[in-house]
Amino acid sequence: MFTADKLKDGRPGVKITGEVDVATAAPFREALEEVISGGDEKVYLDLSDMDYIDSTGIGILIDIKKNVMKPDQQFVLINPKRSIRKLFQLTGVDQIFPIAED
Repeated sequence: MFTADKLKDGRPGVKITGEVDVATAAPFREALEEVISGGDEKVYLDLSDMDYIDSTGIGILIDIKKNVMKPDQQFVLINPKRSIRKLFQLTGVDQIFPIAED
């Protein structure tokens, strides 16, 4: 499930719950594009409830960064679980997007 809206603390972002894979790729992309269209400089992806992301989901993140976001916009990935953080380190995603604890 993906909710593109303000996060609890008022920051613009997407709360990601469950799995991001081939089956959920289209709604994942739509949620990201919706929150980006707000024009905020930083868009936060709350990963605290994300259990899994596959190469399709990672590809969407990178594609949106390259082809949809304005140069002055950025994703900030917050609160990934240890397994997700390790995957981002192995794939180099942590070199593309800032990762922060809330």
